[in-house]
Amino acid sequence: MKNKLTNNLGLKLASVFFAVIIWLVVNSINNPTINDVYYNIPVKLLNTELITDSGQVYEVLDNTDVISRVTVWAPRSVISELDEENIVATADVSELSSLDTISIKLTTNISSGDISRISGSIDTVKLNIEDKGSKALALKATVSGKVPKGYLVGDITTDQNLIRISGPQSVIDQIAKAAVDVDVTGMTSDIVTNADIKFYDEDDNQIDTRNISQNIKSVGVEINIWQTAEVPLSYSVMGKAASGYRDTGVIEGEGQTVVVAGKSNTIKNITSIDVPAEALDITDQSENYTVDLDIRKYLPEGVFLASSGDAIQTVTVYIERETSKKLEIRAEKVKITNLPEGYDASISGLDSSFIIELIGLPQDMAAVQANSVNGVVDIVEWMNQHEMTEPMPGYYTVEVDFGLPDRVSLLEPVTVTLHISKVEEE
Repeated sequence: MKNKLTNNLGLKLASVFFAVIIWLVVNSINNPTINDVYYNIPVKLLNTELITDSGQVYEVLDNTDVISRVTVWAPRSVISELDEENIVATADVSELSSLDTISIKLTTNISSGDISRISGSIDTVKLNIEDKGSKALALKATVSGKVPKGYLVGDITTDQNLIRISGPQSVIDQIAKAAVDVDVTGMTSDIVTNADIKFYDEDDNQIDTRNISQNIKSVGVEINIWQTAEVPLSYSVMGKAASGYRDTGVIEGEGQTVVVAGKSNTIKNITSIDVPAEALDITDQSENYTVDLDIRKYLPEGVFLASSGDAIQTVTVYIERETSKKLEIRAEKVKITNLPEGYDASISGLDSSFIIELIGLPQDMAAVQANSVNGVVDIVEWMNQHEMTEPMPGYYTVEVDFGLPDRVSLLEPVTVTLHISKVEEE
């Protein structure tokens, strides 16, 4: 038996060797080593706390944390099972070089032992490492675009007014302001929305903040859209000018009208802005009285000026010296009116003609002539002044009303004796 096993030993060994070779050749033919390319493989950074725990921050440069092409050599059977998710790329910060680069290690998460070779289009991650900075910024809200004619952007409020940011000191130092912007084009009613926060330098250039951490990314914004209307300014005066002077009745403002804004249901009821008489007190004035008035104080609640430049109005009350004028009036031109039925009345105490002296401004008295002036004793008006319900017979001293223009008056009143008697029934 032993002789049978050892007979032709060399030939038998050669047969085994050739059998292995043939198996390898056949296997190689059926499952050859091939390569395939995988794209955009992300690189996972390990142990980054070695940077952040020391009060520093890092930034990946040149997009080197993504490998654009990874080539894998492996048997066909392995390659057929691989896709991008199976390619594992890591860079360990503990291996950071003096040039702030980290070597990339490539492997797969399946059949890694069968991989013949794996390589990427880049082999290092480049970092920029610097001190960490932080800053708090007031948040400003702005609008862009235009509302339709007849409308105005009013109050703008945000639900947050402060934002805190941190990141590379060089970037933090560039940031001068934080703001949100809302487009109001075509809007005619209030806007309530959310807006993303953006950052700008001193020259209003927007800052790239991909490497910036911020406590809030967006804020709620409320924008009031107001309706506008052009309304007149109305003035009146109080007080009496100095003796011998009076106001002309002309009040001249810097602007005759202003544009106001507010909610539409408020604006539609505004017909004028009335400046109260207390604002223009001409007491003892003997020359034109000029004052600067802040008309915002006289706007109704919920109404605002469309332009802040209209707030201060220079107003002038014109004052002139009075003149006097004498007229001769005939007694028969003084009449009794509105005498109740059942009573008789007569007046006495006037000469057949008498002189009245008028005072006022020349332009007001120019049209007052003796032939157009009539005197009246109005019984009903006199009764009202004395709270009478019916005339009481007797003698009374009453003033004559000459129906003078509003801005013309008598220097001295003209009085007559009024006699009232009751008509005796027959």
